[in-house]
Amino acid sequence: MGNSYLTLVDLFCGGGGASAGYHMAGFKSVFAMDVAEHCVNTYNLNFGNVAHLGDISTLHAYKILENLDDFPFLVTASPPCEPYTKANERRIKDPYYRMFDDPIGRLMLDAIRLIGDLEPKFYIIENVIGVLDGNNDELIADEFERVGFSRPHFNVLEAAEWGIPSKRKRVFISNVKFDSPKLPSRTVRDAIGDLIPPQYPNDFEDHVFVPVPPKYASKVISLPEGQGLVYFKGAKNQYVNYLRLNMDKPADVVMGKSRFLHPIEDRLLSPREHARLMTFPDAHKLSGSLEQMYDIVGEAIPSLLTYQLAKTILDKARF
Repeated sequence: MGNSYLTLVDLFCGGGGASAGYHMAGFKSVFAMDVAEHCVNTYNLNFGNVAHLGDISTLHAYKILENLDDFPFLVTASPPCEPYTKANERRIKDPYYRMFDDPIGRLMLDAIRLIGDLEPKFYIIENVIGVLDGNNDELIADEFERVGFSRPHFNVLEAAEWGIPSKRKRVFISNVKFDSPKLPSRTVRDAIGDLIPPQYPNDFEDHVFVPVPPKYASKVISLPEGQGLVYFKGAKNQYVNYLRLNMDKPADVVMGKSRFLHPIEDRLLSPREHARLMTFPDAHKLSGSLEQMYDIVGEAIPSLLTYQLAKTILDKARF
């Protein structure tokens, strides 16, 4: 077999926000998969026709390896977080059953299965912190040992400490230890301050004017920074939607179903402004409906974060 230098397999690839960061560091996607067609279309729009529409639970490693010259250098996976997130009021109470009984939660085990079969030099699985609830960190470590890897590192990373202009605390399960660089905070102004209002002609197809829903229009005029129009209950915490951002602070967590109000203008941020908050490259195209573009961004990992993780991996690699 030939050299597998910097080949990337991206499972649960979404629209490629994470892969964009790895590509910035020199990686090349050779296989990706997602269950959502708009995500696959967006991924292929940016990286060529390497993403496939399919269910990871039925995917076998030989389907990936049959078109490669060698085992991949890096395998990344972001299984759905719904069974584990505190924002899901209906998540299963017992953490064990979230992973082993919930068919969506079990996709975490499928990611580990495929990593074991693909034998990459490095791997990263990203998810919400809730995936570690109960004894699940030990169960995950046991699964990695069962497929031939040593105990992984459970890297809990806050994106804002990596120069991302939005908050996002997630666990990155990997055979690499990642240490936070604790970079100075970047703000909403840093991310979107140079974009003209979307009502005017601009260079982005996804920087479009999105009005506030009519039922909230009268309330938005007097809404101060840091306040929201809608509050809802999750499994443990209260969450907010239609939050008015502060120009001089990092944004709150960007989620697929979340919408932000512009700090100054009485409108919603555009999908491109959401993408800026997640450090997507400006050249990264979004496709699908308006809601699907928001979803692609909100379900991603910040591109600048994965770029820095990739650089750490390359520093540790020996060629």
